[in-house]
Amino acid sequence: MTKTNYSEIAEKIVAVVGEDNIVSATHCATRLRLQVKDRKAIDDTQVEQVEEVKGVFYNAGQYQIILGTGIVNKVYAALQSLYSFNEVSKDQMAKDDSSPLQRAVRNIADIFVPIIPILGATGLFLGLKGVLFNETVLHTMGLTPNSIPAWLSASVTVLTDTAFGFLTAFICWSAFKKMGGLPIIGFLIGLMLVSPALPNAYAVAGGTAEPIMAFGVIPLVGYQGSILTALITGMIGATLEKKLRKVMPNAMDLIFTPFVVILVSVFVALFVLGPIVHAFESQAVKVIEMFLHLPFGIGGLIIGFLYPIAVMTGMHHMFIMIETSLIATTGFNPLITVCAMYGFANAAVCLAIALRTKSASIKTAGISATVTQMLGVSEPALFGVVMRTGMKAILVMLGSSAVGGMVLSLLGIQANSYGLAVLLSPLMYIYQPYQVITYVLVGVATFVLAFILTNLFVIKKNDTKVETVLPTEGHTKNVKVYSPIEGEIIPISEVNDPVFASKMMGEGFAVLPSTETIKAPVSGMVKMIAPTKHAIGIVADNGMELLLHLGIDTVELNGAPFDLKIKVGEKVQQGQAIGTVNLKMIAENGKDATVMVIITDSKEAIAGLEYNQDYVLPILGS
Repeated sequence: MTKTNYSEIAEKIVAVVGEDNIVSATHCATRLRLQVKDRKAIDDTQVEQVEEVKGVFYNAGQYQIILGTGIVNKVYAALQSLYSFNEVSKDQMAKDDSSPLQRAVRNIADIFVPIIPILGATGLFLGLKGVLFNETVLHTMGLTPNSIPAWLSASVTVLTDTAFGFLTAFICWSAFKKMGGLPIIGFLIGLMLVSPALPNAYAVAGGTAEPIMAFGVIPLVGYQGSILTALITGMIGATLEKKLRKVMPNAMDLIFTPFVVILVSVFVALFVLGPIVHAFESQAVKVIEMFLHLPFGIGGLIIGFLYPIAVMTGMHHMFIMIETSLIATTGFNPLITVCAMYGFANAAVCLAIALRTKSASIKTAGISATVTQMLGVSEPALFGVVMRTGMKAILVMLGSSAVGGMVLSLLGIQANSYGLAVLLSPLMYIYQPYQVITYVLVGVATFVLAFILTNLFVIKKNDTKVETVLPTEGHTKNVKVYSPIEGEIIPISEVNDPVFASKMMGEGFAVLPSTETIKAPVSGMVKMIAPTKHAIGIVADNGMELLLHLGIDTVELNGAPFDLKIKVGEKVQQGQAIGTVNLKMIAENGKDATVMVIITDSKEAIAGLEYNQDYVLPILGS
């Protein structure tokens, strides 16, 4: 087995994207995220051909390259060792063309992403502890909880409690790193917020300890589990540090800048920010829990429906902070449980489409995307297959995800960590047999439901024989209609538009385009060009009337992806280049780029179509 060269992968990506085109580089759990100057200068096809790249898309001002968990960390590390994009990003982030809300959500996500591995690992430790220390399990070995040695219990506690006990330190460290401060200062500030000199927040909440009153009115406690306090304190401290370093004399900077930053940050956190934010955070967690446990599983239904939409818009990162707060405060994460059904539903819809399509390229891409989704990376299936298939596929996925979330909410299922999806996600529930068994059963049921609904309502049932219609009487019977664009020819009945697929507009064929140049399918006269440029009418020399339709629902793009070189009344020759179509733009807007050629005046049935590499030949029936 050859060893993957991550430095080579990083170099290839930069070569295609353009080193001068990259303003900043960061990453999340699955994607390398590049802020670029000119998105149009990037050839998506070349990027997708790089080893380990599973797909690309552009959202929220970033060019995002899907690599998958584990791989993205190694590629990003190689990128950092070879280039200096992070230093540039600190100064030029304001040039991002995404909305302020998107930038805020993304920045918060960037702070929490680095701590996902430690909390995920801790969740697994908790799960193993729940299994091994379970009374039933111990009983089968002839033991009781009192039989567990003190040294073993203490060792396991170190593994399960440390991450959550010092969570504020990790968050402050990550906030300083993201905001451009010195991470070690942030880490120290975070440790001070949970100093043993302060009453433990959990002990105070449990009534076994009392807060220390400052000035007789301000309660001083440790901020174990207070996510917002750590986050805001880290942001304030990093911002203050950057400002101080600009004015502090060089001789004093090494000692006095950290001194002032630590003093101000800890004072603000303990006496001003902490008491207010901690109270707000506690109430917010209670509200979220209450929502998730609404009667009849309504909360799970709503979140199960909304989470996939958040993924489509890039807003799903905000869930990370909420999940972290839930785990730190309650020890459980019911939010990821209902959100996780999206992965099962998305994989099922993608697989159903891949298995039933007659397009070899879609079949290959769909099966590959399904495997990728089962391993936790959803974007190739979502953006590459499900969304391109049409609204029915999206609705089936959303509905199945919502139903799965509702059932899990009704049954009280909740994870004890986060960071795992689909095939690996049951590991977050092994702390209790009921939890893991129920979760797996509901996950499988959600997958089956989405798969069946896709076959019933999304995939059209077609005969194996391709039927068509002969043009109006007087036309030449064996007319060669060439493909207007390079790509894979498919029957018109397979397109994702019921009007065209049902042949209400007439007989024809479709092409899954692989290039952007549009050519005249026949020689004739241009009869019509839609104002939005997505449709062209041509009357062939023999009188046959053709409609050339560029994409599905692309009328909504107001002609932006199309550049036509012809006019109404102009004579065209078969094979003549008549314009171009911007496939990237169509994909970015979530539209289907399938090009259709329709014989709009057809009426007499014939036996079938002979598909050639270049043209489609109507065959006269009996």
